[in-house]
Amino acid sequence: MFKDVQMEFGKKAYCNIRAVNEQGDSAWVKVEQEILAYEKTRYVTYNVHFGHSTHEVRCECNLFESAGVLCCHCLVVLSSYKVNKVPSCYVLCRWSKKIKCKHTYIKISHDVRCSNESHNLFRGLCAHFYNVAQEFVNGDDEAAMLHAALDDARAKLVDYRTKMQNKVVADAHTSIAIEISSVVATGDIQGPSKVTTKGQPKGKRLGYEMEKSIKKSMQRKWKSSGQDNRVESYENIDLDAPARQIGPQGVGGFMSLLNSFSNT
Repeated sequence: MFKDVQMEFGKKAYCNIRAVNEQGDSAWVKVEQEILAYEKTRYVTYNVHFGHSTHEVRCECNLFESAGVLCCHCLVVLSSYKVNKVPSCYVLCRWSKKIKCKHTYIKISHDVRCSNESHNLFRGLCAHFYNVAQEFVNGDDEAAMLHAALDDARAKLVDYRTKMQNKVVADAHTSIAIEISSVVATGDIQGPSKVTTKGQPKGKRLGYEMEKSIKKSMQRKWKSSGQDNRVESYENIDLDAPARQIGPQGVGGFMSLLNSFSNT
């Protein structure tokens, strides 16, 4: 709809007023429009009626009556008479995006799965109202009573919806306040719980028993040879003497150490 209005404002540049016939409170204006058709330019004249007091316009192209949009000829006439605000009768409710159309509640399928809850409620209310109107409304008094009852029910529904909206807002504020207080109260933040990592434990690894036995034998060996003997051996060492080869006793001592490892 907005694009259609923009298009008419664009066509306004190709329109010119050729004659004006004033008749009391109204005027007949001839508007000439330049049209390009098949690479040829031709001029078409339209008669537009304008009311000075009501600012109502009507063009013989009948674009507003068919499409609900003021044509470029009416826009030119309104602009020439310095009408800056379009009358409310030319602003249709169907232009709004928030309008609720009745045809959206009409059942178009006999499949129960295609109808939602709102459509079912609407059809039930319509059937109920139709039965009441058909049975009881036979005169002006009964019609007035039904209108009064509907107005009273509408006012109650408006109050109920307002209370529910206020309740939802209050509940939202309360939940936010509770969350903030709970966050402030939790001052003692505990560390994460200990989680076992993947892989074999240290006591079940391959070769752990062998490493443990070697470590124990080495500890016993070092304990058996006292610290005093090690100090004396270091004092008896001749630093100036040449290096001696390892004799059979040294080799035997090394072999005995290996045998002790195998025995364990």
